[in-house]
Amino acid sequence: MTALSRDRRISVSFASVSGALLLLGVAYYLCFRSVLPPMLVPFRSGPPAFESVAWLGWFPSLIHVSAFGLLSCAFLRPGLASALAAGATWAGVNLLWELSCRDQQAWLRVGVEQVGVRRVPACTYDAADIAASLAGAVAAVGIAWLILRLHGVRHPAFREQRA
Repeated sequence: MTALSRDRRISVSFASVSGALLLLGVAYYLCFRSVLPPMLVPFRSGPPAFESVAWLGWFPSLIHVSAFGLLSCAFLRPGLASALAAGATWAGVNLLWELSCRDQQAWLRVGVEQVGVRRVPACTYDAADIAASLAGAVAAVGIAWLILRLHGVRHPAFREQRA
């Protein structure tokens, strides 16, 4: 097996796990959230299937960061360094979003008005979402490590230094 073939299989594994995580996130929204993002409204008629679990409100942040970190890594050369960079980037995006929610998105509104956007989606601040975003970045690296090990990469920390 060539290195290119192995890299493609690893990328497909990263993307597959990311897709599974995103489906888990969609299932969470459809089952537990009373207010859905507009793109998910057509997929549910009526109230949520289960009563909302308040202590799981952070779960989508964990899923978003880990899934998008792995998906980004699938498009890069898959390895621990790219998983760390992608996870940190997505955690940063979630962190900025969460901090924008703290002051009713005042600084975000100023920025989007400059580019001509008229409406910013509503959100609520929750410190647990910040912790979940950081945990999602750690999860992305951990999952990447597992995938690399399953594909026989012996020293994943040095993977990206090879030619």
